[in-house]
Amino acid sequence: MGDKKYSFKCMEQNCENRVCCTREHVDVTLGDLSRWSAQGYLPHILPGLTLIVPESEDEEMRLETSRRPLKDREDTTACVFYHEEANACTIRYSRPLSCRTFPLRYNGDKFYVVDRDCPGIGKGEVTKESLKGARETAEQEYRERLETRAALPAIYTVIVAQMVRRSAEAMQSLSDEDRKRIEEILSRGQDDSAPADTGQSTGA
Repeated sequence: MGDKKYSFKCMEQNCENRVCCTREHVDVTLGDLSRWSAQGYLPHILPGLTLIVPESEDEEMRLETSRRPLKDREDTTACVFYHEEANACTIRYSRPLSCRTFPLRYNGDKFYVVDRDCPGIGKGEVTKESLKGARETAEQEYRERLETRAALPAIYTVIVAQMVRRSAEAMQSLSDEDRKRIEEILSRGQDDSAPADTGQSTGA
């Protein structure tokens, strides 16, 4: 991407399509979590995040913002932090790094525009300083994205192992009477889910 080819100015509430909020994924990095924690925002933002656990070997574990359907476009979902009536991001000044660099992105080799439908592309004045800043942010997002996707499986494994360990410890601390009650409840649930025997023959 040549220095003179990229310019961008966010249209904010005057944006026509908010492709930044309706794009398929809004990535969140461990760096974002650290920044939000230092700012004291993490407790407010954490409920709006989701961990995507891969269902196949071809997929990667990701941390991203949750989604919700738009009222005006029910076939489209948006980032949970997008306020449709105000046409604005509710965490704009502490938004994820992937939002700060949008629509510019870096893939480790070159910079590119991820969505040319963004109305802010081509707006604003291009200076060496602004272009340098945009590139540095995109490079930082790229590094944090790779680090996050490399670390998430290990973090997930540690958390799940800890939950299993605590569950096992809790079961061991139960009295024989409490353990027997739980076993009875579980066995009743299994009996309820079994198909009923109607006594009717399926033969002709």
